[in-house]
Amino acid sequence: MLAADAVYDWFNAHDTQRRYPTEATGAEGDRRDPYERDRARVIHSSAFRRLQGKSQIFAAGWSGYLRTRVTHAMEVAQIARAIATNHGLPGSLAEAAALAHDLGHPPFGHNGEEALNHCMRPYGGFEGNAQTFRILSRLEPLTTRHPGVNVTRATLLGVLKYPGGRGGVPAMYEDDARHDGGWLYEGVARGENGELPRSVICQIMDWADDVAYSLHDLEDGIRSGLLSHHALVTVEATERVTLRAQRALPGIERDFVASVLRSLHARLDDGLSITPSAPRVREMEGSYVHRFVTATSVEVTDEPRTCFDFRLVVPGEMRTECAVLKAVTQELILRDQRTGVSARQAVGTVTELFELLLDTANGDLDDIRAAVLPKETRDVLAACSSEGARARVVCDFISDMTDAGAGEYHRRLFGAPQSSPFAPL
Repeated sequence: MLAADAVYDWFNAHDTQRRYPTEATGAEGDRRDPYERDRARVIHSSAFRRLQGKSQIFAAGWSGYLRTRVTHAMEVAQIARAIATNHGLPGSLAEAAALAHDLGHPPFGHNGEEALNHCMRPYGGFEGNAQTFRILSRLEPLTTRHPGVNVTRATLLGVLKYPGGRGGVPAMYEDDARHDGGWLYEGVARGENGELPRSVICQIMDWADDVAYSLHDLEDGIRSGLLSHHALVTVEATERVTLRAQRALPGIERDFVASVLRSLHARLDDGLSITPSAPRVREMEGSYVHRFVTATSVEVTDEPRTCFDFRLVVPGEMRTECAVLKAVTQELILRDQRTGVSARQAVGTVTELFELLLDTANGDLDDIRAAVLPKETRDVLAACSSEGARARVVCDFISDMTDAGAGEYHRRLFGAPQSSPFAPL
């Protein structure tokens, strides 16, 4: 185990610097380190609270025990902190980055993300991680003194999972990169192909996210009754999961997938019950998390000078096994007809909202019909000089919504019955 704190000062002035000047230690008597203060800023943000109303894989509100984005973020944070602490890295930093990593997710999970990206394609696209950076650096109203949450440079770097962009969408939207990109990556050397590196905290957060997704969403699928653990050892399940896993890892073999599914079934099956008990599912989950956390190590250069001089090492077999577990959720739960209908509804809701609101934003903002947008949003739109800028404001407005909020807003705009004007939106 590497005692990383013995070879690198994780609380140096560069990593703990904030975009805007702030008091050094907060109020008198505040003994928290800078990353503990970042964690508090994230937890107390309205963007974090809204995650309780946003889908993980199931729609928020379907059941009291199914995960939402906020419970997912908390579980990722717990795993990330465990990995960081095991390797002598600041657990508070890993926890802050993990709690913040999904702030930019729109309503309806990845279905909402894909719908918004399609709508925003002519205007720079939409991507949840880029939106997270936008919220932390500009949109979240923490104080009147500066935009955004003003977390440390190390925490911001810890949430940028795709510094080279993803799916044609850059890591930061054009205006965000122009405003904050130079400061964030000050002094950072690019790779041979011009790519930006990922900090070790970001690597930890990303692996913790994979672990949480592969296991916790699987638990929700089993406990909701959408997946029977007995189906895991069928020929059909093996074939479907293998094909799905090969999309992420082309070289994965069917025999390996079959062995993972057999092992998973054996952990869940007591030989007597139709469905596994909640304690048995939790035991399965805990054993996998323990293996995936403790199998990691951290490599470091001889004289580390930045947070990019560390690398999280995850054994290849562990990454492959995790990919198979993720494929189980993707293929056997998300492709169920019941979740498929919900996904189609989500895409339609987001798309129709965007089209109507962008049309409104491009029109006369003094028209009474423009009042479908709140005054604060109309004020921002009035200062926009291009359709692309107005589209980004509309995108920000929609991505901010919870599942229930977007659904109700859509019903009020498109539903046939006239609703009461006094009902809250």
